[in-house]
Amino acid sequence: MRLVGIFLTIIVMAIILWFFSLNLDQYVTVRVFNATYEGVNLVTVIFLSVLSGIVIGALMVAAQVIKAKADVISIKKQNKSLVRELESLRNISIDEIPEQEIKPDSNL
Repeated sequence: MRLVGIFLTIIVMAIILWFFSLNLDQYVTVRVFNATYEGVNLVTVIFLSVLSGIVIGALMVAAQVIKAKADVISIKKQNKSLVRELESLRNISIDEIPEQEIKPDSNL
């Protein structure tokens, strides 16, 4: 399976390099906010666009992972608290339960 992944990566990289080679002599004007850059290589623009998309996507995924880990920690704390409460209730004898909390079963 790993060999298939390596093979597919090589094919994708070859296609990207072929595409870049077709556009080596293409120059564009780039406007970023108030700045204008003339004569920028198209390959550079494409590469920087893809790179910035990857970085932004990675930051978004990292934020979701951090939030999920915080939620897991919170749930684990709550679970420990509930387990402690359950263990303390198991250790109470029947005589210690107040009469008002014991409700007779009327279905019998």
